[in-house]
Amino acid sequence: MNASTETLTVEQAYRAMLAFLAREVELTECSDLADLLAGYRLGEDGRTSDPALWDEWLAAVGTVRTAQPD
Repeated sequence: MNASTETLTVEQAYRAMLAFLAREVELTECSDLADLLAGYRLGEDGRTSDPALWDEWLAAVGTVRTAQPD
């Protein structure tokens, strides 16, 4: 994978973040991180249990997009 040319949708990026955090939980057995991850997981409908969390994710994506040079 070439990180400089690959792009992800917003949802794919969120799922990638979840996969990364899940792996970190496996490696570190950190209960605080596990609790955080549990709250961020997507339900069967593909949505977060807390709709405000998705809005926060979109805001974070917007912050990164505006901070990157063209």
